[in-house]
Amino acid sequence: MQRTELSHSVRPLTLAQVNKAHQAHTDAEWTLEGNEIGQVTIVGHVVNITEQATNVLYTLEDGTGKVEARRWKEQSSEEDAEKWGDIQVNQVIRATGHIKAFGNRKYVNAINIRPSEDPHEIYFHMMEALTVSLSLQNGPVRGPSGNASAYTAQSSGMANDDMAEYRHLPPLQREIIKVLLAQPEHDEGGVHVGVVAKAVQKQGGVTGTAISEALDALMDAGQIFTTSDDAHFQVSR
Repeated sequence: MQRTELSHSVRPLTLAQVNKAHQAHTDAEWTLEGNEIGQVTIVGHVVNITEQATNVLYTLEDGTGKVEARRWKEQSSEEDAEKWGDIQVNQVIRATGHIKAFGNRKYVNAINIRPSEDPHEIYFHMMEALTVSLSLQNGPVRGPSGNASAYTAQSSGMANDDMAEYRHLPPLQREIIKVLLAQPEHDEGGVHVGVVAKAVQKQGGVTGTAISEALDALMDAGQIFTTSDDAHFQVSR
């Protein structure tokens, strides 16, 4: 099995790829075509919603297959609605999380779900998933400039430091990731948003609104997640 930097980051998958992923045994890492899978991000149409006492199941379809995304309810309905929003049947959503299995059924245990505001997102996502898969199988795909993409750079061993896998992110988002990784508590209870804002604003010219929007974008992409509350963040690794 090939281990790459992608096994510690977020990999886009089609729903067919989620269904093809497998484990050597119940405690093993999930793999697809010989490559270890860490977190995944999927996009699909919601065709059914099943609400249970402790969780909500969203059945998604994307034209390649069908997969359930499960998210766990918060302590109160207000917190639940604020974090997850009001997802409805027939919406297109993006879910980020880890592949799990119950019996013979695979599902994505979601740490983040958001509705898509771009009607083309599902098509872009499928092309991105295909690009990543091909680059892992056949080596880096280089563009007109001769440079490998962020994903292919990682899969070819070009990522040799902690920030290599984040080179494709906008500067402010990269700086936030750097701050989170630099804090001694980044692997425990998370880093408070105030610490992040103070460190980032030292660079000058960065507003609180810009920081908030960058944090939201990183959350949507599955690069970071909240820990003990909505004010503490941790890098998804």
